[in-house]
Amino acid sequence: MKGTDLAEKRTRHTTGIPGLDIVLHGGLLPGSVYIIRGTPGAGKTITANQICFYWASQNERCLYITLLSESHDRLVENLAATDFFTAEGASRIHYQSGFHTLEEEGLNGVLKMLVEETKRYQTCVVVLDGLFALQEKVGSDREFRLFMNQLQNLAHLTGSTMLLLTNSDRGTGSPEYTMVDGWLEVAVQQRDYRTLRFLQIHKLRGSGFIDGQHALKISDAGVSILPRFESYEGNHRLPTLGRERLSSGWPDLDRTLHGGFRRASTAMLVGPSGIGKTTVGLHFASAASAADPALYFTFYEAKEDLVEKAELLGIENFSKALDSGALEVMWRAATEHQLDEIAYELLAALRARGVKRLVIDSLDALKQTAERPDRVGRFLGSLTNVLRNEDVTTVFTMETPELIGGIARTNFTALSALSQNIVLMRYVEVQSEIKRTLTVIKCRTSGYDSAVQEFTISDQGMKIIGPLPAFDDLLTGHAHPSQARRPNAGDTDD
Repeated sequence: MKGTDLAEKRTRHTTGIPGLDIVLHGGLLPGSVYIIRGTPGAGKTITANQICFYWASQNERCLYITLLSESHDRLVENLAATDFFTAEGASRIHYQSGFHTLEEEGLNGVLKMLVEETKRYQTCVVVLDGLFALQEKVGSDREFRLFMNQLQNLAHLTGSTMLLLTNSDRGTGSPEYTMVDGWLEVAVQQRDYRTLRFLQIHKLRGSGFIDGQHALKISDAGVSILPRFESYEGNHRLPTLGRERLSSGWPDLDRTLHGGFRRASTAMLVGPSGIGKTTVGLHFASAASAADPALYFTFYEAKEDLVEKAELLGIENFSKALDSGALEVMWRAATEHQLDEIAYELLAALRARGVKRLVIDSLDALKQTAERPDRVGRFLGSLTNVLRNEDVTTVFTMETPELIGGIARTNFTALSALSQNIVLMRYVEVQSEIKRTLTVIKCRTSGYDSAVQEFTISDQGMKIIGPLPAFDDLLTGHAHPSQARRPNAGDTDD
């Protein structure tokens, strides 16, 4: 067996923090020393305490030594507001101040305290909060290097996992970073009006880990980590399209697609505001059944608004599917979440009900949640891969900026390369009147009708009238036929 395989099979100390063990490939190694570095307020203290309370819930004892002059009563009082705090757990965590010991006896006094208290309580986890206070007391790097070496020996002999918390910004060549077994960083970033937290693993001896930045959230439940979705294991399997056709819920579109969407494919509805993208999504979701449950994931409209819209458009099956439980509507604010948070919530909802039909309305809102715009393409590639591997047929909506314009003006995103189906919906001006048109411009592994077709929206639903006559200037969004058909008087906006 290879050395790396042996390292991965070593017994781990589970952290009890959602998502963190995934990033750490199973947890922390016993008998090892780790630094958790971060600026004030980044989440160091709550992370260390949550780990301690998890192990206290497993009937283990933990030692928490602070090198600051703050009151432990105040610390425990703040922790009591979290969901992970229990009085029983607190009784198994021994909080002790090392401030006066450090002031009076220096590093040797602190080391002696650690040895005595670790032995007395037979601890599983030892936390030393305030490593920077030790650094301020040392006379040289050699002295501090010797202290770090003694900490490693103590962790190895006792089998304890030792966490050193610091907000020091000393260079990575300093003894604490070169000698410890692992280095975890928690940080806060300000992006415009949003405050974002993240975790990053810089070093982890004896184990692999997921590199890069991962979203960190602090709530009443405590700390949780959202591993970067691009690293999710479901991304690494090559998805395949099902041969079965899945109805779009709109018979006219099914005929245009020569039978509907291929199962487990991705479709993109592209067009300006009000053209009918949401209406097509309502049709697709309304075709849900017990065998093919659906989820309508929306950033803009509440369930009640979608139900009302479906009723006005004569899509009766939408309410019926909701009442039967075959369809669920989820709403999330477009600017108050992160991409990873949305992806994991979505995946959990899909698996909870075995969803096979998914509408995401819209792609533009999903992009707004991105903390880094240049990440969107990679994220969408991962998301569509996972959805296809989950056997989910997905319909995205995407808005084009031009109210009236042709395909030549449409800027497709990275999702266009990942979509097996693209339906372009446009407004066209004909003799000073506006018509709606629909064109299938992509339907991978299948034949389809590529004609530019006029369609209407009324209280009777959506209806494709037929191909629009060919005109040289149609792609610009303007046409002037003498034989142009007048629009249906019942046309309504979507």
